[in-house]
This record gives sequence, C-alpha cells and structure tokens, in this order.
Amino acid sequence: MKLAAMLKGYMYQGMADCLDIEISGIKHDSRHICPGELYVCLQGLRMDGHYFAMDAVNAGAAAVVAARPIERLGVPVIVVENTRHALSHLSARYFAHPSRKMHVVGVTGTNGKTTTTHFLQSVYRAAGRPCAVIGTVGIKVGEDYLPGRLTTPEAFDLQRTFFELAKNNVDTVAMEVSSHALSWRRADHVEFDTGVFTNLSHDHLDFHKDMEDYFLTKARLFKMLARSGGRAVINSDDQYGRRLLKMINMPVTSFGFGREADIQGKILSRSAICTDMEVTFGSTAFNVQVHLPGEFNAYNALAAIAAALAEGLDLEAAVRGINSLKTVPGRLEAVNFQQDYNIFIDFAHTPDGLEKVLQTLKAVPHRRIITVFGCPGDRDKTKRPIMGRIAEKYSDIVVVTSDNPASEDPGVIITDILMGMSTTPIILPERHDAVRYALTTAGKGDIVLLAGKGHENYQLIGDEHLPYSDRQAVETYFIS
Repeated sequence: MKLAAMLKGYMYQGMADCLDIEISGIKHDSRHICPGELYVCLQGLRMDGHYFAMDAVNAGAAAVVAARPIERLGVPVIVVENTRHALSHLSARYFAHPSRKMHVVGVTGTNGKTTTTHFLQSVYRAAGRPCAVIGTVGIKVGEDYLPGRLTTPEAFDLQRTFFELAKNNVDTVAMEVSSHALSWRRADHVEFDTGVFTNLSHDHLDFHKDMEDYFLTKARLFKMLARSGGRAVINSDDQYGRRLLKMINMPVTSFGFGREADIQGKILSRSAICTDMEVTFGSTAFNVQVHLPGEFNAYNALAAIAAALAEGLDLEAAVRGINSLKTVPGRLEAVNFQQDYNIFIDFAHTPDGLEKVLQTLKAVPHRRIITVFGCPGDRDKTKRPIMGRIAEKYSDIVVVTSDNPASEDPGVIITDILMGMSTTPIILPERHDAVRYALTTAGKGDIVLLAGKGHENYQLIGDEHLPYSDRQAVETYFIS
C-alpha cells in the first residue's frame, strides 16, 4: 500500500514528494522490521522508539513516523502529534478498516472482562452468529485459542486480527478493552457498536496516577462510542458505573441487582458449581443457569444478557448462550485428579477480584481454605498489603509466593504483602514449591485456591518469560 494512501486524511509534517513509497507492513519494534516496512516510534514507560529509528532503517524500514524530526536517517520521516494515535490510524487504513465490516462489542472494567466476553461469544453463537473473543486469554475462534501477550493487542496486531477474522467469515467480535489500550490509543480506530462497563476497583495505580485518572481513561471508550453512534451497557450497582451513566449522552442500558437497573438480576439459588438467576426487564422475566460459581460471575452473565437484549438479540438465544458456557480458562477453574479436596485456579490479581473469589469459596462447604498468591513486580505496589490482608481474612492457611516478579526482588514484593497481614503466612518465593506445599498440606474437604496467574503459561522473571503454569504445577504434583 502506498504511504500516501495510508496517511490520507491525517495531519502530518513531511515531504509530499516522498510519499509514493510502497509499504509492506507496519512495525513499532525496530528488532522486528523487515525491508519495506514502516517504522513507528513509540514512547514507552522505559524505552523511546525514536532512539531506535536508525536501527529500523538499517534493517530496511522504508519510512519512519515520529513525534519529532529525526535527522539524517536517509528515508522519509513523517512527523505527527501522537505516534500512538497515528499507529492506530495507519493500521486501520492498511487493512481497510476491517472492524467496519463487523459487529464489535468492547468490554471494559477492572474485573470480569474475560468472562463477560466468553458469555457474549456463547450468546452470539446460540443466535447463529460466528463470534470471536479477543482478550487476556488470547484470541478465541470457535473452541480454539491463539496466544496473545496483551489484553488488547497493539494497534497493528489488533487491526490485522480483525482483517483475518473477517476473511474467515467471523462477523462478530467480543473484545476486552484495557485501560492501557485506551490510554495508548490502540483501539482508537476500532468501530465499536456496543461498549460494556463491568466495574471499577483498585488496580493499575502504577500506570494511572490515581483512581480518577483510571476511571476517566475507562470512560474514553464510551466517548468514542458516543461519537460513532454506538450504545452503552453499564453496571448500575457499581459506584463508577452510576457516575458513568450520568456522564454519557447516548443510548444506554443499565444492569445490576438493584431496582434502578434496566436489566435486573436476582439470585434464586447457588452452589459450588452453579448459580440460578432470574432476570427481569420491563414486564418480561426468565431464568438462566450460570455454570460459573459466585455472585461476580452472575454479574458477568448479566452484563452479557444486557448487551444481547440492548442489541435486540433473541431472548431464547441469550438464555441458551448463558446456560451453555461451562468454563473459562483460569477463571475459578476446577482441577480434578480424583483428590478428596477441591483445587481452583483463578486469575484474581486485584484486591476486589481476590476478595470476591474467596468470598465465593467461603460460602462453599469446606474444612479449610488454603490460598496461594503473590503480587506482580514493577506494578502497583499499593495493592500488595491490601491483598495480604484479604487473603488472611478469608483463608485458614496463606502461602505467599511469586507472581511475575519481573525486575523486582521477590523478597521485597513479599515484604510489601506482609505489611497488610497480622500473622506470618507460609513464605515460599518459588511458586512450584508453594503449589506443592499447598497440595501436600490439603486434606479431605479442604479448598486450595491458586490465585493470580490463572490461564498464564509463563513466569516473568527479569525480562524473560519462563515456562510455568499453575495447572502444569498441579499436574506435575499428581503424576510425579
């Protein structure tokens, strides 16, 4: 595609006579540039892509997009106000705006995004519409998952994913939209039809300066929707959801267990494996079975139902879709090796997420709850003591370990966690050892919760993603 065509309609500074260049792709990592590609300089938290522009050119970059002039590169330099926004525009142009040909639902919030998108996929499939999921667990098409590192892929990867899905006759996408993606403009040129807000609680305060900044970043999705004529689906039981309802001016459907919600849920009964819920909207009432335990999963199901009804989907399809979803990878996922106690793997990595999971397990008949968890390195340090306090409150035995320590010393992270605890837990920094200790300690009637990593198949140590998964650690324990 010609560079001039990719830049059409975009404000930039550069030499117009140099734009008749054929571009074979777009990259923002100079290490991966192939000859003929466009290199876009991105400013990250630790690295500035402008300093690697010459590396990209030496690797064959045909042109460079930058936020400031760069001299003596020997290729055209296109200067724009915001390179992240430019990357989104250029990527959408390169793939001919594939999301315009699709129905796209964006789900944002602190917790519940992954499960809500899986419920949505199940509902759309029940309605006879092929639907893919893009999110934390990767890209799910049918029953298969393709790996992904980011909750919301970088702009070029995201647009390429839409292009490939459309080419394979997938006309609907339910995708997670993270606050990082909204802040860094990855989804600016995605044509969303519906936006879903699940909830907002303490997280990512290493990236956002405070909860207000975090909330306003999430609200960007709905400002984008308002401009494009989309609709909003918002949790009115959440304090930030109620605030968002007052801020936006667009078609909106609220959901929750409170009477003010347009789509109201009421839990009729619950067990360790299922929640029976009545759903009411207007004068219509119907029942669904949520085969994922906990009130928080009932909320996630309700969010998907509200989105489906707001979009005019068949009510019967919505019920079938919710009833048919049995599991989501790493979301309160049961592991069974015929042991006489329960093992659950969950991605809970925020104070609110960990508390909701432990409250759910606390309500299940049990002898003891044994919780294994840690906190990531190079991330929000303020949540560490809070999570320690929550784990201690709801557990009989707490095993504190590592969870993607990155460049931080695991001992320092653990010390931060202990600041919120009044008793000393079991401390085993090596996660394999922590899981083995919990499983060895567990007896008949106990519940073992392995929290924090969920579906992840790596442990981030330094800059290396070393192979590891809680599920594999459990399998190794029982088959070794």
